[in-house]
Amino acid sequence: MATVKLDSHILERDAGTIAEQLNIQSQPATVRTLQILFLRSRAQLEPFHHNSPIFLSQSSSIAPSYTKVVPQDVTFYLEKLVRAAQQTAESHYYGSFVAGQSSESDEFADIGIWLGEGNYQTNHEKEILDELGLIAWADAEIVQMDGLYDDIDEKLKVELEGSESEASAIRTLLDSLENCHRFFARRQDSYFACFLVGRSKAGWCGLASIGVAS
Repeated sequence: MATVKLDSHILERDAGTIAEQLNIQSQPATVRTLQILFLRSRAQLEPFHHNSPIFLSQSSSIAPSYTKVVPQDVTFYLEKLVRAAQQTAESHYYGSFVAGQSSESDEFADIGIWLGEGNYQTNHEKEILDELGLIAWADAEIVQMDGLYDDIDEKLKVELEGSESEASAIRTLLDSLENCHRFFARRQDSYFACFLVGRSKAGWCGLASIGVAS
């Protein structure tokens, strides 16, 4: 399992260099998502220090800095989840499945997240941000979404209920998670971070992305 520390020295480089260093294949939207998730906004002038999370290249996922080993079945699950999210989003002209129609941009992509054991259910969103080293969002307003699919178009809602559609793949994957919840972290610029987190048998995991609202 290839892992790389996601520090600012990596993410401040040009997209091609980042993609090569993180072994991201043909996904510039993934690079942009990582940059906005982990780099400070212009309003955040004070320097800050944190334990940089790691990037898991096989599953295009992020994990806490202290992560030593991700179970192989979790890696496979996240790999399938990220792929299903991206395929579903692309087929419905979204940039991100997690951001849905709430985002005015399609330049970002879904990435996986692995948290492991912990207290990450609803009302513990700040703990999720802290564990993933998302210090740039420490003062963000947390907005709970009422449901996993409450702001997607009606066509996709129907497909998610079907058994043979492309969208049914991500529904099946998400149905395997317990206590699944979705939330946004909004700060004072035009970006907001999007998360969908649930508990698998091995630990907490899910998806993250970036949205844009003017």
